[in-house]
Amino acid sequence: MKKFCLRIQLLSLLALMTALWAQPVAAANYTELPVPQWTVKIPKNTSTDYFYKNYYTLGKKFLPILSEDNGSYTAYTLLHHTPGGKSKPSYQVMALDDKTGSRKWIRSLPYSYNAFDMDLNGNLYYVDKVKSGKKTVYNLVALDSNNKQRWVKTFTTSNNYSVLDDGRIAVIGFAEGKDTLELYSSEGKLLHSRSYAGIIRHIQGNYVGLVNYTGDVTALEIYSVSTNKKIAAASLPKEFFNRVHADFDVLSGGTVLVPVFDAKTGIETLHGYSPDGKRKWSRVLPTPEPNYEDKLFMSIGNNYLVQDKNSLNVYDTNNRLVAARTFDDLPGQGSLQRLGNQSISFGAAESKGYWYDYEKPTKAVFHVLDARTLQTLSSLTLEQAPFSERNIRFLNASTFYIDLYDRLSKYELK
Repeated sequence: MKKFCLRIQLLSLLALMTALWAQPVAAANYTELPVPQWTVKIPKNTSTDYFYKNYYTLGKKFLPILSEDNGSYTAYTLLHHTPGGKSKPSYQVMALDDKTGSRKWIRSLPYSYNAFDMDLNGNLYYVDKVKSGKKTVYNLVALDSNNKQRWVKTFTTSNNYSVLDDGRIAVIGFAEGKDTLELYSSEGKLLHSRSYAGIIRHIQGNYVGLVNYTGDVTALEIYSVSTNKKIAAASLPKEFFNRVHADFDVLSGGTVLVPVFDAKTGIETLHGYSPDGKRKWSRVLPTPEPNYEDKLFMSIGNNYLVQDKNSLNVYDTNNRLVAARTFDDLPGQGSLQRLGNQSISFGAAESKGYWYDYEKPTKAVFHVLDARTLQTLSSLTLEQAPFSERNIRFLNASTFYIDLYDRLSKYELK
């Protein structure tokens, strides 16, 4: 009998502890901009620049990106240098000690286009054209946090390269109407090589998407990289390219999300496909605001999130609603940033008029959310914010950066 009572007591205690653990953690709410941990001035005739490379086709990479290579915390940001006179503009990468803000190094390339790219862990790469005898070759170079070369791959023909969010490097070559895809690990090991009859436009997870232009139709096909099996196909309008999101997205469990736009109705429908190519479900997406270029949906682990103005909805891999929330406190149209650890930031600053008035004080509200429940982990509400939403980049619930083009500052919410 005593053992039975003891068992009941233990079960009751476990139930109580489980209930306590399940309670939402009180969010930290901040109403003042703290003193920056550090501020670094950008060099003369130089400004920070948006990471335009693969901006839409591979998702937004908000700068600075933090690397923890070999125990050192390095923040990388992209610069655009305009020396004036007859000198040509060029792109640069600046590396900072993230703890102190001191500049570690700057690397420049003499091209008018951006030849740099990096993954979300701060692994940095660039392509350089060099002479080899009478020929020009193209070196794909990997750098470490000390500006030292980790490895180099040499190609004899021009190509496009992209660093995927998972750290792999995609090198796309062109020959006789076909695109050739080579995938490399972050250590430079060749993982995959295959030619495809079409134009490769997106690679994510185990899938590659390519398009062919036929008459008034843009034919999209999505293949499994490992098996080369066609997983999904869609007919899109003539020469269609969506400036809001990529041709498809992938959940961590393998479900492929394919948005299909109907030019006649103006309606975009999201279709979910299982890894074997079976269509599981479909959902009509909200219509974006005019001139509003942001994701209407994004994958968050094995869920996906849909934005409808300032309302967010989270669905699971089977299209079942798991969380919903409307943000009535935002002073404008909210913008999303995907952070690490299954979290996102969502917020807005009141319109400041012209884009160059970004330092004009106006109200701003930002939430860092658990992407699975949409519960606020921390929030920042400022009545006189000297920046716009495009100038702030959250690293997590307590750390963020403000980029004002001629200077970059790091902040900690405490």
